[in-house]
Amino acid sequence: MIEDFKDELIGRADKSDKEGLSASTIVHTFGNLKSFFTWLSGQDGYRRSITAQLYNHFNSPRHLVELAGAAAQKFVPNAEQLRLVLEAMPAKSPAQRRDRAMLAALFLFGVRDGALISLRVKHVDIDHKQIFQDAREVKTKFSKTSIVDWFPVGDDIERIVIDWLKELKGIGAGEDAPLFPTAPFKPWMGRHSIEFEFLTTAAPVRQVLRKAAAAAGVPYFKPHAIRSTVAKLCDEWASSLRDMKALSQNLGHEQISTTSKYYGDVEPDLKQELFRKIREKQCNPGARDIGELAERVSIDTQDLVRKILQMALDKK
Repeated sequence: MIEDFKDELIGRADKSDKEGLSASTIVHTFGNLKSFFTWLSGQDGYRRSITAQLYNHFNSPRHLVELAGAAAQKFVPNAEQLRLVLEAMPAKSPAQRRDRAMLAALFLFGVRDGALISLRVKHVDIDHKQIFQDAREVKTKFSKTSIVDWFPVGDDIERIVIDWLKELKGIGAGEDAPLFPTAPFKPWMGRHSIEFEFLTTAAPVRQVLRKAAAAAGVPYFKPHAIRSTVAKLCDEWASSLRDMKALSQNLGHEQISTTSKYYGDVEPDLKQELFRKIREKQCNPGARDIGELAERVSIDTQDLVRKILQMALDKK
């Protein structure tokens, strides 16, 4: 009976009329049914009659799982598109500058939107270019406390966040005030100081991105997509496996494989270009040797070699 039901749903995946179902719908239906029967197998009166052999029949076919995953992929902006969006955002009022700083912070910190709206002024360390995600106050995934180093996305992005933090302090925000409070910022009637309140949900962040993306002519992207942007840039920033490990940890991933699997897909054009460079290295062992040696020396030595190479290029 279960197999008949599965065949019925799977057969509807191939239909384009009103009876058709998406791969995502079918996979989620099977997953929910499996979860229900798994739970039921642990209840009194069902422990013997419902076994793993029964509820494992609800496993989805692999090709549907692949189709469902492909359909779930959303637009991920590149660094240039994020800058276009930032440039298109107005910055005349404090509320507009807050909105622009929220986007810049998502790019600079690489955090989730839930963490972003719960950050406090005291959590930002400008001198060390870090933020402290204290799980007692910041809404982090799995309630994990961590220190996040600012990603090397550019001085211009850093400046937007730093200027906003200074402005916020200038209008009276204390150390425990939200980094991105609700707007507009108005004092309560009869009081001289401004009351800063936390955003209760991340919906305003998504609204800001939707409006800003439209103004810049860029497809809409969710706040979480910016983590994918950062993850893809990690490939460019990392010159060694140790670099990649540090960048991955900074995203909150214990394993590099997590960064690669869920965030770091390589676009076809870029993949083709990377393979072209790999082939060139194979045909030119000398170039490969330089790259391998560079990874084994100190940062200062790498900088010196880079300057020498740049001087050689400038003479051409």
